[in-house]
Amino acid sequence: MKRHGNQEESEQVSDRRQLIKAAGTAALGTTLVASALNNAAAADSIAGQYCMTIVYEYGPDVRFDFDYYENTHMPLIMRLYGDSISRFELRRGQPGADGSPPPYIATLNIYIADVEAFEAAAAEHQAGIRADVPKFTNATLTAQRDRVVAIAE
Repeated sequence: MKRHGNQEESEQVSDRRQLIKAAGTAALGTTLVASALNNAAAADSIAGQYCMTIVYEYGPDVRFDFDYYENTHMPLIMRLYGDSISRFELRRGQPGADGSPPPYIATLNIYIADVEAFEAAAAEHQAGIRADVPKFTNATLTAQRDRVVAIAE
């Protein structure tokens, strides 16, 4: 459970979470009401939301330029896909408890606010985005479309 400095902050966070959950329930078709929520509320995912998970495999000769990805590639995707994306996460793989290297050097989660707009943007811009990949990595990537099934808090 998240801790907050005062009761008012705690109530605001609780209200945002209730709004997000209600928005997920009120979603019509594949267009989610969550895209209209403010940035603080949109930071939480909702059951039923569609996502794209992309993993870049780790290997001894793999390079991944996190600075380039964060400062150039992510903003490019956000500009081209616009409001069809509600949240975009970039995570760096960490060694296991035994010190073994991570299976993935990077993991991305893209939370889709509007599936139809996302698919339209992908059809229009995917080739250009893929052409940018060699600028930040030589890793093999695997992409998977997901749907949030459950959330525990």
